[in-house]
Amino acid sequence: MARTAHELERVGSHLVDLKTSQPVALLYSNDSRRGTDYMPFLLSHPAGDMPWHNPGGYDVELRRLYSALYRLNAGVDFVFPETGDLSAYKVVVVPPLYVASDAVLQRLADYVRSGGHLVLTLKSGFCDEYSAVRAAMAPGPLREAAGFHYQEFSNLAAPLELRGDPFHAGAGNQVSDWAEMILPDTATPLAYYDHPFFGKYPAITENHFGKGMVTYEGTVLSDELQRKLLERVLDQAQLTGPDRKLPAAIRVKHGVNRAGKTLHYYFNFSGSRQRVTYPYAAGVELLSNLPLASGAETSLEPWGVAIVEE
Repeated sequence: MARTAHELERVGSHLVDLKTSQPVALLYSNDSRRGTDYMPFLLSHPAGDMPWHNPGGYDVELRRLYSALYRLNAGVDFVFPETGDLSAYKVVVVPPLYVASDAVLQRLADYVRSGGHLVLTLKSGFCDEYSAVRAAMAPGPLREAAGFHYQEFSNLAAPLELRGDPFHAGAGNQVSDWAEMILPDTATPLAYYDHPFFGKYPAITENHFGKGMVTYEGTVLSDELQRKLLERVLDQAQLTGPDRKLPAAIRVKHGVNRAGKTLHYYFNFSGSRQRVTYPYAAGVELLSNLPLASGAETSLEPWGVAIVEE
C-alpha cells in the first residue's frame, strides 16, 4: 500500500482524467436476463461457474463472451439496448437478446448495414419488449440481416461435437444445452452438429448484409469454441494489432490522459517474470522513469505493471 501511494504521488498527474476508446462493445440487456429466467436454455449448473449465476443462462453466456474477448486482449465497452449510436464500434457482441423491441433490433440491423460486425447468440429476436413471443418467424426483425429463419428448437440432452472440428478447437470442439433448427436464406453455414438428426441444421452461420456482417450462434459454445469464433470475427474486422500477440499472462489497456498523451498499461497476471515487446510510439515507462523505444523489450516482475506514456 505504501509503495502504491508513493507511485501515485509521483506519477498520478499523468493518469487522472483518462479517456478510453474501445473497438468492441458488449450489449447487456437486463430485460433479456430476466426473460431467460422464465424461459431458461441451460439444463444444469455449469461446472466451475460462480454460485450466483442467473438460472436462465444469460449471465453464463455474458461471462463466456466477455472472458473470450478479455483473453484476446480486445478492449470492450458495455452498451445497452437504449444506446442510440453504435457506429464507433467495429464489433458488437450480443448475449441472448431474448427480449427486445423492433426498434432495438432495427438499430442493430442498421449498424450491420453501415459496416459493423455483429455477433448474435441463441434466442435473439424471439420476444418483443413485453416478453411476448413474436408472431413472425424467428429471429423476427433480424431475419434479413442474419440471413436465416427457424421455428423449431430443442434442448440437447448431452454435448455434441461440431462436424469436422471447423474451428480447430480440439477437445473444446463441443456445444451443449440448446439447438435452433436454422434454415438459411442467405446465410453461410460455418459449422454443423455431428449428429444424425441435428446434423442437417447449421450450428453457426455468417451473413453479409449491406457493408457489414452478422455471425450467429444457435447453440451454447464451449469456452474454447467461443474464443476461436470471436478471434475469427476480430480478424474479419481487422482488429489484428500487436495486443493479440502478447503472452497469455499479459493484459493491456490503453487511454489518453488530460495532456493528450497516449498511455499503455501492461499487467502481468502471473507469478513469473514476463517479457513483452513494446510496439507503440517511443515513450517513458512512468514507474521506473526509463525511456522505452518502439520495438524494445521490457520486463514485468511477477504480478507487476508497466505504464508507458508516449
